Amino acid sequence: MEKWGLYLLDLSYNVFSREVPGCIAEFVRLKVLNLADNSLSGPVPSSLGSLASLEMLSLRGNKFSGELPSSLHNCKMLKFLDLSNNELSGEIPKWIGQSLSSLVFLSLRRNQFKGKMPHQLCGLKYVQILDLSLNNISGSLPSCFNNFTSMAQKLSLDQRIEHVFRKFFVIPFDPKYVDEALLTWKGTKQRYAKILGLLLAIDLSCNKLTGEIPEELTNLQQLIALNLSRNSLIGKIPQKIGQLRQLEVLDLSRNKFSSNIPTSLSELTFLSTLDLSYNYLSGKIPTGRQLQLFDPSSYSHNQGLCGPPVSPDCSMVEPPQVEHTREGEEDSINEFMKWFYTGTGLGFAVGFWGFCCVVFFKRSWRHSYYRFLDNTKDWLYVSFILMKTRLMKRIKALPTSCRRSG
Repeated sequence: MEKWGLYLLDLSYNVFSREVPGCIAEFVRLKVLNLADNSLSGPVPSSLGSLASLEMLSLRGNKFSGELPSSLHNCKMLKFLDLSNNELSGEIPKWIGQSLSSLVFLSLRRNQFKGKMPHQLCGLKYVQILDLSLNNISGSLPSCFNNFTSMAQKLSLDQRIEHVFRKFFVIPFDPKYVDEALLTWKGTKQRYAKILGLLLAIDLSCNKLTGEIPEELTNLQQLIALNLSRNSLIGKIPQKIGQLRQLEVLDLSRNKFSSNIPTSLSELTFLSTLDLSYNYLSGKIPTGRQLQLFDPSSYSHNQGLCGPPVSPDCSMVEPPQVEHTREGEEDSINEFMKWFYTGTGLGFAVGFWGFCCVVFFKRSWRHSYYRFLDNTKDWLYVSFILMKTRLMKRIKALPTSCRRSG
């Protein structure tokens, strides 16, 4: 087929290296370009912006670096954009939300993007999967999440994100290309193709996000998976989080959330994966049909939480202690502490100089003391090396860390 009439180019899962050849930009009718899982490097070619008919672009799993070329904003037909697992840097371009408004799938996972999450991304009203995890994105979450129409309203979603080429071929069936993606689902990386269009997910984990969860996020009533783990988010978990009726996966672990777990969380009947560990949550875990069925590890390292499945009840939780010291008691304590520090200082001075005199004048004691110091030094060194070795083995065995490799 003449290069001007080529509509689909899939070179994924090969060993191509170096930079993308400039001739690809000459396939002006190209609708699908899949270069995933190669060893291509260098910047993303700006010439790709000339592919105005492109609906699917996957550069996943390569070694592309630098910032995204602004020329890609010309690819206004894009529905599927996967740039995950590369070395791309700079800020997430605002034009993604302004010019690529037809996007259904957007993954910038595992790159080196920094700066704030642009509120222009909320212009992606058709987006079903948004994955910005494992970057260095900072700042607060935008308050315009409710603009994601596909996640907020019950629509007729296709089971596949596909591209039909019927009008380009004189054959008795519809040639189709079904997009596929690698997604971390319920803690496991899985490959999706035929049911990709059924998933509605937001993954912003492993970044540097701060601030509170905006209440507008709870309007995404069709959302199936939400992962905000390993950030620095604060405040309360929104009371209206129970409005996310279709939610199956919720991971808010390793943040700085405080206060009680909202009672509405117990109303999520489809919830099968929950992780609220490593926060500052407190109070009784709400009772209901779901929350007591999860493993206690889902709530671990929240010292103030009580009730099943963490503990039988909340009777053993000690209330915060309030100081009732009167002015006279404070004076007595201050007087005692003054004499305590004075006595400690005198005792140390007498003991120290007495020890020095004995070691100085008694030769046998001096030699014994030096031998003791040498033995102690050797023991400390060996203990340190053994402890360091055990610690490194435990760190390597951790399954939930935000690793940047692979």
